[in-house]
Amino acid sequence: MYQKISVIVLLLILSLSFFASDQGSQHLQQTPGQFGQAFAEEKLEAVKVAQFADFFLYMPLYLADGKGFFKEQGLSVTITSTGGDDKTFAAVISGDVHFGIADPTFVAIARAKGQPGKVIASIVNGVPFWGVAKNSEVPEIKEPQQLEGFTVATFPSPSTAFTLQKQMFEAAGLKPQIRQAAFGALLPLLEAGAVDIALELEPNVSTAVKQGARVVYSMAEMYGDFAITGVTTSETLIAENPDLVQKFVNAIQQAESYAHANPEATADFALERFPNLDPGIVAEALKRVINSNTLPRNALMSKAAWQQACQLRVDAGDLPAIDEAALDNTFAQKAIEAYK
Repeated sequence: MYQKISVIVLLLILSLSFFASDQGSQHLQQTPGQFGQAFAEEKLEAVKVAQFADFFLYMPLYLADGKGFFKEQGLSVTITSTGGDDKTFAAVISGDVHFGIADPTFVAIARAKGQPGKVIASIVNGVPFWGVAKNSEVPEIKEPQQLEGFTVATFPSPSTAFTLQKQMFEAAGLKPQIRQAAFGALLPLLEAGAVDIALELEPNVSTAVKQGARVVYSMAEMYGDFAITGVTTSETLIAENPDLVQKFVNAIQQAESYAHANPEATADFALERFPNLDPGIVAEALKRVINSNTLPRNALMSKAAWQQACQLRVDAGDLPAIDEAALDNTFAQKAIEAYK
């Protein structure tokens, strides 16, 4: 009898050992994947990016982050808002961030004062401002002379919007009739009849159209390629970690290619990023910026775009001369070759 009990106990121990071994084997099979995922997360290189604020037109940056292009390049990106283009590049110069998303001419202005930096990619190409009007007397404006008798609301001086609108009046020999207002205040002025035209960005242009306004002129059409927003960085980072710079520009290139190839999916993403916007307005806004190429097809900032933007600052007295050396397209060119 004791023999039978011993056999039963032995079989029970063996079965339990087999069960434990099997469970352990399953656990070991699952563990490498779990550790691998954690290890992959740990290997992502932390990158800090400064922007003026959350702007619809900075969509390439948000796509690169939200669609996983930064992660694909091995980067974990944190985006912070500074509230100003000058503050954004100041954060780059100080080393507080790796990259800045802002008006690239601030790099040229800073360089003229002895603070080195580079512009390495395009985020917004062309002048992304459209004149919208509700006044039935305002025609579709093809020539600057047609502005005579009309008042235009723009962002405050020395913004690019104000400077270009002032230039448009002066090109026709007209005294500028400009009412300056903060971001978000232009359409209320138009609605109240305080101005005849509001010079706006997307998605506010599409919002105005939905509310009964008309697009009466496009600065994107008037000026063509224009360096309005770019990726800026320090010369120190380029010298010490060019691979990081290349990876960042690669992700921006991927995002811009994605937006042009997948406008509907980009619109869906934009609604997730800006959930308070109307879906119809988002679709129209994206259509306008893609068709006008203000959301660029690639990360390359053309020489013509850079020269136009710098010349505007030269004319305004902010810059002594066009700084060709501030623009470095080597990273963008490599990104285009790799991610057409």
